[in-house]
Amino acid sequence: MDPRRERARSHGLTGVDVDAALELLARVPCVLVFLAALTVVAECASIAGLFDLLGTKVVALARGRIALVWVMFMATAVLVTAFLSLDTTAVLMTTASVVVARRLDRPVALFAFPTLWIANMASLWLPVSNLTNLLARDVLPHPNALGFLEEAWPVALTTTLVPLPVAAVVWRSSLRGTAVAPAESAPPQPAQDGVLPAVGTLVACMCVSILLVEPAVAASVAALLCVAVIATRRRSALAEIEIPWRSLAITSALFVTVALVHGSGVLRPALGSLGDAPAWTLTAAGALVANGLNNLPAYLALEPAAHGETDRVLALLVGVNVASGITWWGSVATLLWRDRLRRAGVRIRWGTHLRLTGLDTLVTTLAAAGVLELVTR
Repeated sequence: MDPRRERARSHGLTGVDVDAALELLARVPCVLVFLAALTVVAECASIAGLFDLLGTKVVALARGRIALVWVMFMATAVLVTAFLSLDTTAVLMTTASVVVARRLDRPVALFAFPTLWIANMASLWLPVSNLTNLLARDVLPHPNALGFLEEAWPVALTTTLVPLPVAAVVWRSSLRGTAVAPAESAPPQPAQDGVLPAVGTLVACMCVSILLVEPAVAASVAALLCVAVIATRRRSALAEIEIPWRSLAITSALFVTVALVHGSGVLRPALGSLGDAPAWTLTAAGALVANGLNNLPAYLALEPAAHGETDRVLALLVGVNVASGITWWGSVATLLWRDRLRRAGVRIRWGTHLRLTGLDTLVTTLAAAGVLELVTR
C-alpha cells in the first residue's frame, strides 16, 4: 500500500498518540496563512473596484435581459469560488448580488441564495476553492492542484451545475423580462489612479500561479504586492483592509480541539466503524458533523476513516463542503454571506434559509454521491 495511504489509515484507527496530533496540527499553518493572504487580496480587489466592474460588465453584456444577467453572474461566482475560494464569493459576490438585484429591480434572493449555493457547493474544483480541500490534498495520491482537479472534476461539475436549475425553478417568474439598459443609469467610474488594472493583473497572476506552486505562497506574494499597490497609489484606502483575526482565532481553536480529541483516541470506535462502511456513509457523517459543528473540524475529525483513498476522501468532501450550508455555522462562508446581507439591509429568516438551502443541498448532495459512485465503480 502507498505510504501516504498507510499513514492516513493509521491515524485514529490504530493507536493515535501525541505525535499523530502534532502531525495533524503541522498541516494547519499553511491553511491559515492562505486564508489570511487571500482575504487581503480580496479586500484589495474590492477597494480597487474589481468586483463592482465585473457586476457592471455582466449587466451591460446581457443588455438587461434578466435570465442572461443571472447566468453570467453565477458563472462569475463559479470562477471566483474555484480560484479565489468560497469565502471570497461569500463576501464580495454577495455584496455584488445585492447591488445587481436592486439595479435590475428584482428580489435580492434571486441572486443572493444561488451565490451562497455556488460558494459552498461549487468549491470542489481546486485545493484553493475550500480550506477543507487544502487539508484533503495532504492525503490524496496527487496533492497538486492539477492532480486534485483530475480526480474531482466529475463531482465538481455536478455540484456546480445542479444548484442552478433548482434556483431557476424556484425563481422562474423573477427571471423573466428585461431591465432598463445599463447605459441609461451611467454608473460612477472608478478612480483613474491605476489601482484597478494593477490589482486586477495581480489577481489574475495569482489565479494561474496557484495551479503550479504552493497556494499559501502564491496568495502571500499576491497579497504583499496588492497592498504595495494600494499603499503607493491610494494610501488612504489601506485602513479599509480587514484581516479576519477573529475567524483565524476561532479556526485555530477548532483545529487544536480536533487534534486533542484525536490524540485522546475518543473517536477511534466511530472511525473504525466508518472506515469499514461504504463511502456514502462518509458523506452523510460529514454533513451531520459539519452542520452540527463546522466543516473544517468535521473534515479533520473524519479524515482517518477515508484511509487516504480518493473516492472516500471525495465522498467526505461532498459531505463537509456541499452539504454544510444548512445551518448558519456549518460553513464559514454561510456566516460571511449572512453578515454581508445584514450590512446591506437584507434580513434572511431561518425558516426561509432552511427551506430553500435545505432543498438544494439535498438534491445536489444526492446527485454528487450518485456521480461519485458511478465514476469510482
